[in-house]
Amino acid sequence: MAATSALRDAGMRVMEAATIEAATSALDANPDLRVMVTDIDLIGEPLTGLTLAKAVAARWPEVSMLIVSGVVQLEPGAMPQGARFLRKPFEDEALVRAVQELVATRAAGCLEPDGSAMA
Repeated sequence: MAATSALRDAGMRVMEAATIEAATSALDANPDLRVMVTDIDLIGEPLTGLTLAKAVAARWPEVSMLIVSGVVQLEPGAMPQGARFLRKPFEDEALVRAVQELVATRAAGCLEPDGSAMA
């Protein structure tokens, strides 16, 4: 809830999804979504946020991803290409900045649709 509020307060349009099915439905219904933020721990889900991130990267390569966790520290190679990791706890400003950087990187054309960096 705090993360959603912080992003909305920063002027971002935010869609919340309580389940993996809701997240994929939101992506299907809103092709203009540019960033997905997911926690590694998805309460009540058999899959992890990392599994969700990898599935989203394969199906919607134009969506940038921010993966957060207070339990594990992910190395870049463990995440989909182009995804970023933010360790919890974090300040609202750090979350907003991380999402803004993902949007700016994509808008600047620094990432190819498959998430790889352009030279």
